[in-house]
Formats: sequence, C-alpha cells, structure tokens
Amino acid sequence: MKAFPAHIAFQPVRSELATYRQIHNLISLVIYVGILGGSAALISALSDPGWWHILFYIPAIWILIHCVVRIFIIPHQVRIHGWSEQSDDILIRSGAIFRAHTAVPYGRLQFVTVRQGPLQRKFDLADVSITTAGSKAAIHGLPTREATRLRDDLSSRGYARLAGL
Repeated sequence: MKAFPAHIAFQPVRSELATYRQIHNLISLVIYVGILGGSAALISALSDPGWWHILFYIPAIWILIHCVVRIFIIPHQVRIHGWSEQSDDILIRSGAIFRAHTAVPYGRLQFVTVRQGPLQRKFDLADVSITTAGSKAAIHGLPTREATRLRDDLSSRGYARLAGL
C-alpha cells in the first residue's frame, strides 16, 4: 500500500480537538461504566450469590478498556487529521491505526454542512461534513471561522464545477 503523499501540504486541525475528544471520552466513560457497573451491582445484590455474577460486569469492563485505549490513541488521531484544497478536489487524511486518504472532487459535491455542539463551542471547534452522491467525508476540529470559510468556498467551487456539466 502506498504511503500518504509527502509532497502535499495538509492543513492540520486544531490541537484543542484532542482535549475536546478526551473530555468527550471521559464523559462517555463515566456514564456508560456507571450505568453498566451500577446495573451489574444491582443485579448481583438482588439475586442469589454465585460465580456467574461476574458476567454482568463484562460490558462495564469492556467499555473501561475501550476508553483507556482511546486516551492514548486520540492524540495520534488529531496529529494525523488534516485537509488540503487542490485545484480539482479536496483531500482529507485521517486515522491513527486505520488510515484513510479521501479525495472529494468539487464537481460531485451535493451538501457541505458545518456542525458544532455545545462542548465544541467552548473550544471554538466545528466539523465540516461533505456529502456527495456516493460518499460522505468529514473534517473535524476546525476553528469556527475556518469551517464557515471552507463551507462557503467548497459550495461555490462545487456549484461552479456543476454548472459546467
């Protein structure tokens, strides 16, 4: 498999995306482990004692392991994630373990949306979603101003390329 193109300069996403994702990961950890662990403890307390009670804790342990592994992976994901605007398409790279390199031609764009949740607003982050006829791509962790500029720029380029068809 070929490596990412080295001659293309990718724009990095904001480093605050790692902090946002770590907080989101911690919130998920507390909620899911609390619900699943509390349910397991309640079931164990209400039923006859036995070795099989430990089986109720497996989902909570699995979520705990998953969230702990994500603590170490998230900084690498954020460092790799980026985009590059080319003359005919936009290139998006992502993935720390399973890398993805997506090229979206401007002429195939259908929708470009900007999404921002409450925690993202706190960190001035936004996500740009690009929808084509057959696929979807997203750039996470852009500053709000850059996300709206990119949305407007991609929409105008897409409309200009579509008009020539």
